[in-house]
Amino acid sequence: MYSFFGQNIDINLKNSAYKNRLLEELIPYKTEEKTPQITITDDWKDFNYKPISNNPKQHFYYKNVIHIKEKLTEIAFVFNGRAEITHIYFKLITAPNAFRKSIRKWLNMQFTNRTENIGQIFHENVLIPLSFFIKDVAPIHASGFQHQNKTYLLGGTGGVGKTTLELLFCIKKKASFITDDIAIINNENTVFPNYNYPKIYGYNLIGNTELKEKIFKKAGFLNKIHWFLHQKIFGIQKVRRKISPFKLYASVIKNPIAITDYLILFKSETPVIKQEKLPIKNTVKASIDVILTEYAYFFNQLKWHEFNANVLGENPIYTISILQKKWENTLESALKQTNNSVVKIPFSITHQDYQREMEKLLTDTSL
Repeated sequence: MYSFFGQNIDINLKNSAYKNRLLEELIPYKTEEKTPQITITDDWKDFNYKPISNNPKQHFYYKNVIHIKEKLTEIAFVFNGRAEITHIYFKLITAPNAFRKSIRKWLNMQFTNRTENIGQIFHENVLIPLSFFIKDVAPIHASGFQHQNKTYLLGGTGGVGKTTLELLFCIKKKASFITDDIAIINNENTVFPNYNYPKIYGYNLIGNTELKEKIFKKAGFLNKIHWFLHQKIFGIQKVRRKISPFKLYASVIKNPIAITDYLILFKSETPVIKQEKLPIKNTVKASIDVILTEYAYFFNQLKWHEFNANVLGENPIYTISILQKKWENTLESALKQTNNSVVKIPFSITHQDYQREMEKLLTDTSL
């Protein structure tokens, strides 16, 4: 039994190609609870639902099911009559032969094929979307850590510098890791730990010998050749590796924890880094806008679910507007208890200057 975002979940895996790898990555979520609220499985033999419509070609509409299919996974979220999720069926879509798997691995910035990357895919395509349907919780695109009795969430769009600060504080200043990419919080202002492996980009290794040693400690020759070639051909922003937070950091938060500070990192024409208070309405809207963009593939499919239901004269299980309203209520309730601000960052600031200035800012408690 596992606990994700306050839900007790039974996981039943049949695919031996990734079963052991995934279960190992999920060990930190294990719980002593005995009664599951939700079952997740890759065994579709008990999926006894027949499609009612098929519009467009890639989307199937079922009774009591939200069907999501994209290039990595096919997932069926099954609900009871009260719009409560009970089962999740998922399928990993892999290359049809070893040759194509090898090609995909070499083209991939992480030097992994989809089977090797099952932990990340499971977190991002199954667990995070699961949270969308759980009452009184909401996602924020943020890294998070606890430092000197403060719990920080650092939000914003991709590539703005969230992981950079997480690495800086969790390695250099021994802060306690909470999440690298997506934070799930509830309406009581509590953030749940997310142990999806942090993604370390080429630019994160600049001037960081300790981090470089951890990333390449057990890397083979081909792994290092891939890194060298991708960095030379595509640039340091197009090559990355992932590593367990338990191997990367000295301290990892084990239980849900209250948030004290939520900062949205924001590139702008400002000449210097500056922090400004952000009204809660703006904070909530900005947070939802980022998630809607980050998970655009999911919401496109949810829109097709709504379209099919509408044409059939049925009520959709969920719509984008229903989820947005749920998130607005949850985030407004949670974030009224935190210090919310925007940190404006110059376009042209160097990586080293960014780290130095943000380290000073986050150790200043004046705001």
